[in-house]
Amino acid sequence: MKRAIVAGGAGFIGSHLAERLVSEGYDVTVVDDLSSGLVSNISSIRDRIEFIKSDIQDFDYSEHFDLMINLASRASRIEWETYPVEVALSNSLGNNNLIRLALKNNATYIYASSSEVYGNPDVIPTPETYVGRVSTTGSRSPYDEGKRFGEALVKSYEREYGLKNIIVRFFNTFGPRMRAGNFYGRVVDRFIQQALNNDPITVYGDGKQTRSFTYISDSIEALMLIIRHGELKEVYNIGSDRETRIIDLANIVRRVCNSDSPIVFSPLPEDEPKRRSADISKIRNLGFIQMVDLESGIKIMKESMKSRTES
Repeated sequence: MKRAIVAGGAGFIGSHLAERLVSEGYDVTVVDDLSSGLVSNISSIRDRIEFIKSDIQDFDYSEHFDLMINLASRASRIEWETYPVEVALSNSLGNNNLIRLALKNNATYIYASSSEVYGNPDVIPTPETYVGRVSTTGSRSPYDEGKRFGEALVKSYEREYGLKNIIVRFFNTFGPRMRAGNFYGRVVDRFIQQALNNDPITVYGDGKQTRSFTYISDSIEALMLIIRHGELKEVYNIGSDRETRIIDLANIVRRVCNSDSPIVFSPLPEDEPKRRSADISKIRNLGFIQMVDLESGIKIMKESMKSRTES
């Protein structure tokens, strides 16, 4: 039985990954400081995993393991702006600590990066070879530049110490267990919550900016294909090549939720990317097929959010 450590495993993507690894026979350890993750996210597997509450900067582990997946980082804009130092350190010092543990165990290290490393790209769909256009000093930089430095650190350890690694860049993954609300929320869960409450749906800018949405089960399937068949030292986009305008997303959410919420417009935040679309040729070559379209995923997520509110 292979042993895997999932850092950030009580978070949105991490908890779904931990469940999948358990179902495939892995011995799983979840490490999470619960700054944005929830123990309830891993309740279905709690008696089949080891859970360690720890900041990844301080985490240590004496048992041998084969695979480390680092998904540990706050991921919403308000979190980046409220805790910029913590976000930057998670992807630098915390990442460094986990890399050193992986090296000690000769384990494969998978670093979860983000499409944010591309900044405001002028190549759409954006391939993994695109070097990015990112501000080092803007309000997004703790996350954007944190992820870029995290990747550079992984590659530095590869070149100097032979770290076995794969970097994955998630685009906009959505689905149940996204933590809604103004603080933790991201665009899909925020829109659904606003629509369910018949509150105004807040669109930044004119809503013509685009994003690349992938339902959680598809993102996990892509990640598992990379774990099984991906090449070491490679970088893989995990996302969709289907662009969706934010104004169109708002209207889909209104329709799915049968909501009377008005759509209101707010100023576009600093350095907000205008377009997002993933070149997913590399994961398609591994066998990836996107199974859940945006509207179907929103329907599932709406029911999940409604049941969570009603309970």
